[in-house]
Amino acid sequence: MQRPKILIVDDDERFAKIVAKRLEEHADCEVSSSGEDALLQFEHHLRENVPFQAVLMDIEMPRMDGHQVVERMRKIEERNNVGPLDTFKLVMLTAHKDVKNVSKSFFRGGAEAYIPKECLSDAKEFLLELKNNKIL
Repeated sequence: MQRPKILIVDDDERFAKIVAKRLEEHADCEVSSSGEDALLQFEHHLRENVPFQAVLMDIEMPRMDGHQVVERMRKIEERNNVGPLDTFKLVMLTAHKDVKNVSKSFFRGGAEAYIPKECLSDAKEFLLELKNNKIL
């Protein structure tokens, strides 16, 4: 089985690199520290026929929040005729557990999982969540 390719988007670059390090045995990861850069990477990989199978997206970021980035990524997939079975799997990462962000993540973004950042301190739990959602 081919290793999944994952894009980790978080304006805290140190945090994103920690997540990538946790996943390095299981997936090939790219890190982006802004919504704008994430969109460029996402579209580039899609057009080069090496798309990301999953995106781990921070919600609160400057200039463009995670929900806005995901909306644009979904539109990029539409424009490039990505079929419904081939769209990227979305995991929203956040320090917040409020109902508004949870519902936006699942209903508007099509998220498979919503993981509070505090849960990432337990590497086994984090990896289990990704495996249960068929991301790894």
